[in-house]
Amino acid sequence: MISKGSLLVFVSQVFAVIVHTLAKFLETTGDIDPQQILQVRMFVTLSLNSLCLRTWYSRELPLGSYNLRYLLVLRVVGGICGSFGFYYSLSYLTLGDATVLNLLAPLGAGFLICRKFDLVRLSSVMMCLLGVGLITKPDFIFDHLYHDSEYRHAVSGTGFAFSIMGVLGGMIAYSMISAIGERVHPLAVTNCFATGVLVLSSVCFAVIPGMEYRWDLSTLQWIILLLIGITGSLMEYFLTAGLTSERDGTAVYMISLQVVLALIADVSIWGTNPDALSLIGSVLVLSAVVATEKWKNTVEHQENFELSC
Repeated sequence: MISKGSLLVFVSQVFAVIVHTLAKFLETTGDIDPQQILQVRMFVTLSLNSLCLRTWYSRELPLGSYNLRYLLVLRVVGGICGSFGFYYSLSYLTLGDATVLNLLAPLGAGFLICRKFDLVRLSSVMMCLLGVGLITKPDFIFDHLYHDSEYRHAVSGTGFAFSIMGVLGGMIAYSMISAIGERVHPLAVTNCFATGVLVLSSVCFAVIPGMEYRWDLSTLQWIILLLIGITGSLMEYFLTAGLTSERDGTAVYMISLQVVLALIADVSIWGTNPDALSLIGSVLVLSAVVATEKWKNTVEHQENFELSC
């Protein structure tokens, strides 16, 4: 049976696929700076979260518990590096490259969060990584495997650097969310992150030459930005709620399902036909997640039995 935390993280990844697809569309077709996408997304997130906190959890306003400010600051710094690194890597890398590198963050965070690391979890991590690679087929691997002279080498040094920054930031963010636990409401934790992104992006627009906030967007582009904000807010809430509800790091592996969900979206919405490698990769990722969940339930059952004795 899937745990509450893992289920919440899974729901967050459904929204993550929507957010990343819309963001990629705007960046590649609308010439919109990733900073503007992040700023609009976080403005909507901050507005919706503050309204909910003001209505039901006013004691958590404005930014959670002051006693946990160090963990919250680390979560903000890690989240900013993770988000900026991923969004900017989309401008230099293919979606497959950016995705497979970005998903190193939750796998790495699983090592940091986990209190007891065993062979089953290690095998699940390797299966997830292999499965993600087969689905996304990153250029920096498959280009060398097939030696296709006409195959465009899309991974630049700049794009790879942004991805690594995103991975390290994501590892810190996921680890801090788990460390904070349920001592701060997920909406307040997300508010801290949104505030940090808004402040930094505003500074970037003010001081970096050539970076402009575009107001001359079409109605459709503004609607897409609003949708990114709403779905991004839901993604952050469910992700934070899922990771804070469990302290053993199991739920973080559910983030790997993002690539499987993206593959399903490609098939159902755009009518693309996945190849055999993509199907094998999907099976590997799903098997790894199921194995981790079952192993967790088995361990918990044994611990409860020992305590009862």
